[in-house]
Amino acid sequence: MKFTFKRNSRNNPESVKYKERFLLERCNEAIFLLQHKCAQWLEQKTAHLSAKSWIVILFCFIVFTVGGNIYLIVDGLNGNSNKIERSLISRSTNAAAFDTKNKTFNTSLSKTELERMARFQMYMDSLGRSPTGKLIQDSILRSRPGLLDSLVIVENYYRSQFKNQ
Repeated sequence: MKFTFKRNSRNNPESVKYKERFLLERCNEAIFLLQHKCAQWLEQKTAHLSAKSWIVILFCFIVFTVGGNIYLIVDGLNGNSNKIERSLISRSTNAAAFDTKNKTFNTSLSKTELERMARFQMYMDSLGRSPTGKLIQDSILRSRPGLLDSLVIVENYYRSQFKNQ
């Protein structure tokens, strides 16, 4: 009878969570074991040091650290800009030439395209008003960053062209 009511453990979300938790616990145990072994090794290597030698080591560490920091601060405040090499940016030889003056593009939008953009903006605004719609809106904006900004830019461009005519 057990065979007929056995759950599929591959698709069970609880078993997936259990496996993830088990793996994380094993990783944590391995990290703690590694830390413990490193601490024991360092302790063995420094067991013969006396209190005076520890004070000397600490004093040397502090002197070198403070000295290095003071050097970096003073060197930064001196303003020696000759250390940074500056050169002009040059165009690579195999780059294709792009002449924007000679090329003209057909940038006109039809009324239907402008209406479609306005409807899409209204749709995105309406999605933000409900919790489930907010999730859909966030997923759209995550997959297409800058979409709403592009719509605003195109609409402003169209309106500026309409005013010029």
